[in-house]
Amino acid sequence: MNDQGESWPLDDWIDVVVLRDENGRTVPVTGQIPVDLADTKPPHPESLSELLDSTVRVAAGEGNLSVVLDILRVIPIPAVFAASPWLVDSRPVVVRNGTGALGSLSVRYSDSAGLRISGPETGLDHDDQDG
Repeated sequence: MNDQGESWPLDDWIDVVVLRDENGRTVPVTGQIPVDLADTKPPHPESLSELLDSTVRVAAGEGNLSVVLDILRVIPIPAVFAASPWLVDSRPVVVRNGTGALGSLSVRYSDSAGLRISGPETGLDHDDQDG
């Protein structure tokens, strides 16, 4: 339910794990343990904790256009996420120096502002998303 007591359909949000590319290694933004997205085994507990801490829920009811969720839905789920019941529905977002791309979307991430997504159709930034 949202603050006004209305409920949103369960599929009106997507969880994304924000990762940073650090010299060819993929690392959760809130962590230090590199992640192999192609690994078919679930992440060990310390790595899982960092991945969960780096998860942001992008919801339709928070200023995002439906095209944002549509694009996020088609991002493949990495093998390491699919191997974990905690991450099985999450999509990766990889940034380098705080910026990245998801299909036709541009993303920015900072520790202070969180995740910002902008779509090419409008050129506008959508609301910050915090996990």
